Amino acid sequence: MHKLDGLLNTFDMFAGAGGLSLGFAQTGKFRIVAAAENNPFAQATFSENHRDVRMIPDVKGCDFKQLNSGLGGIDIVIGGPPCQGFSNANRQKKSIVCANNSLVREFFRAIQEIRPLAFVMENVTMLRSNTHRFYDTFDDHNEGWRSHLESRVDAISIFKHEVSGVDLMALVQDRNQLKQALLPERLYSCIRMLNKKKRTKGLEKFLQKNDASIINQIEAYLEGIDICSFEFNAECLTVIQDGLSRSQHFSRYARELEELVEYQSGLLIAQEIYDSHLICEFEHSTAGGIVARVHSYAVIDYINAVLGDEYQQTSGTLNARWFGVPQERLRYVTIGVRSDLVKGQSICLPEEPSSIPMVTVADAISDLEECEASYRSDAPGIIIPQAGTPISRYAQSLRYDGLLYNHVITKSTAKVLERFHALKEGENFHNLPLELINSYSKPERTQNTIYLRLDNEKWARTVVNVRKSMWIHPTLDRAISVREAARLQSFPDDFVFEGTKDSQYQQVGNAVPPMMAKAIAEILFEYLSQVR
Repeated sequence: MHKLDGLLNTFDMFAGAGGLSLGFAQTGKFRIVAAAENNPFAQATFSENHRDVRMIPDVKGCDFKQLNSGLGGIDIVIGGPPCQGFSNANRQKKSIVCANNSLVREFFRAIQEIRPLAFVMENVTMLRSNTHRFYDTFDDHNEGWRSHLESRVDAISIFKHEVSGVDLMALVQDRNQLKQALLPERLYSCIRMLNKKKRTKGLEKFLQKNDASIINQIEAYLEGIDICSFEFNAECLTVIQDGLSRSQHFSRYARELEELVEYQSGLLIAQEIYDSHLICEFEHSTAGGIVARVHSYAVIDYINAVLGDEYQQTSGTLNARWFGVPQERLRYVTIGVRSDLVKGQSICLPEEPSSIPMVTVADAISDLEECEASYRSDAPGIIIPQAGTPISRYAQSLRYDGLLYNHVITKSTAKVLERFHALKEGENFHNLPLELINSYSKPERTQNTIYLRLDNEKWARTVVNVRKSMWIHPTLDRAISVREAARLQSFPDDFVFEGTKDSQYQQVGNAVPPMMAKAIAEILFEYLSQVR
């Protein structure tokens, strides 16, 4: 039986480095007893900073009932299921698996099997949108909640038009034949890249490095198949191989290259439909291609149907800046409390305060300016020099007496340093002179967060992987360090990140700001204390 007279046992799913766990633990009212995370570097970071916590490397297939009993009862489940299927940052991604994001399902399977007092799920704001949906699968078909969902019919385009000599309908309906028609992964990757680069400046360099390999891979493939059975693949590849062997201009084999890539892309979509267990009907399109008719339902509707009346839910969009984090970071948070505990008033999430704490980039990182940053991911800890100027209250809350770790940065090329030097505080890629961005094929499509020099007098934008985005220190011509990014996320200095340099940056960017997590945890605990 769950009790509220002591620390609440808490299970963090998709824990990452542990920002959400840290915020809950900082209240002194929650005990993190288990965490699920499949990234080995994030696992190492979590275990380093959250000792004596059971680590679960993969939630798929996990027996949550057994986990619950083995830990003496789990009171609270928290977590942020990976949001690749629902984030604006991935709007270009074409994989249909993203729209069928199974990890959100795993989170609510855990809720069903554990039946905790409450759960907290955080994700991107777009999760509440009706445009982000799950596809109906055979895995769900026998679930009782399925009958309570209203679905719509969507069409997934597989082949846009007919393919010469191929019975597309027979192909997609025969899973074995479909699989055999797929090119080897390495060969397809090379062919796809060749197609992508064929009209770019990088084609010549790509061919110098890869043409012999592609020719040999094609030859090996053709020798190993029944050409009559896979005539379309064979015809296209023969033309491409001949063109590469004779060093012909790509225009001599461009048509075959484009058609082969489009054909293989369709095969992969069909294969993904099978691998994802989607329930669908294949139909001919008006252009002679193939579409898959599938049923889909909104993620929010799915959540409500799965939980039924078991949990009373409150959802809303919170901004990390409301809680004193020097960063504009919107997250969609759902808190569910078990219905048998709810008495009268529902739990309320905070609304935007009339007065938001003004915490700036300078407040977060200016005291680290005199610290020499290292290029080594395993750099030893350093001593923070005695500051000659006052340290902000925010920075003081994150500092501690020991050594400072993770003050590491990316080594930049001369061209990158030129760009750094050319930008003033608050400026980004689009403020660079043309001569410094002429290597970009479509500079106008570059996001405003690339080559962003932070402004000391303002808060930061949403912290992501700042290494990939090339965020620049406000006053120094260098990248923001892992530790500085962590400060912007409200991680204390004694929280050490493990793994490669890129992994450390990614862990920081993926994390929930602990200060924000702590505020959510305190709201939850106060409510549970009233209804116990």
